[in-house]
This record gives sequence, structure tokens and C-alpha cells, in this order.
Amino acid sequence: MADLARLFHRQWSLAVLAALRRGRSPGAPRQTLAGTLDALARQGLVTGGALTRRGERVAARAETLLERLGKEPPRKWSLPIVHALGKGPLRFGELRAALPAATARALSMSLKDLIAQGLLSRRVLDGFPPRAEYALTQKARALSPILRQLAGA
Repeated sequence: MADLARLFHRQWSLAVLAALRRGRSPGAPRQTLAGTLDALARQGLVTGGALTRRGERVAARAETLLERLGKEPPRKWSLPIVHALGKGPLRFGELRAALPAATARALSMSLKDLIAQGLLSRRVLDGFPPRAEYALTQKARALSPILRQLAGA
């Protein structure tokens, strides 16, 4: 999980990896691109502006993810949330425990985005106090194997 959080720490990481794999410009602003390449180099995915062997494997999966997600890069915590929910539905507190580096605000914003994209469902459970449980939709379940591969790469 920590590897996924590190990989998705920068919003443009997936787009930059996929663009490097295709030999194209990612279209990110220059300063953003420089910071993203630096972060990817620290992770051993890029060296001298080119993909490493490991970077090539990750870039191939990043390309697949981007194709399935659409054009807009996901928020930092969106894909780690999808990965955490791959094992089954979780409540907000359980997600916070699974992603301890994420702030409550960041998780909340990412959850709202994922629900709006149709990747998550939110179900309010009866009881006092009422609790919400988040689960993957069918569309997001197709992403789980790719995220598991990325986590192990």
C-alpha cells in the first residue's frame, strides 16, 4: 500500500509514465513535470528522463489504468482507496486505518470523486450512529488486478 501511495503522490505520475513509454510529451506544466520526474527517479522508475526496467513494467500498467479511468489523472489517494477496497467494503475509519498517511479531508474528497465517477458505491447502514460503508462498483473491480500488480511491481 505504501508503494501505491508513493507512486500516486503526484497527480501526474501515471500520465508521465505512460507518455514516456509511448515516447510522447505528457502535457504537464514544466515545473510539475520536473517534480514528477524527480519523484519517479527517487522510486527507481526513471533515470535520465528514460524508463528503467521496473519503470517500463509500471508504465505498462499505468497506461492500462489511464485507458480505463479516462483522461483526467486521479487524485493522490483515489487509486490507493480502490486498492484497499479490493478486499471488500470498508467504513471511513477502516479506510483511514488502511491509509494512515492520508488526511480525513483528502480521503473524503477522493471518496466523493470516486462515487461521482461511478467507481464506488456508498451505503448508509442502520444503527446509531449511522455509518457509511464504501464498496467497489463493477467498473472499479476491473481495476483491482492492475492495482495489485502495481503494488507488487
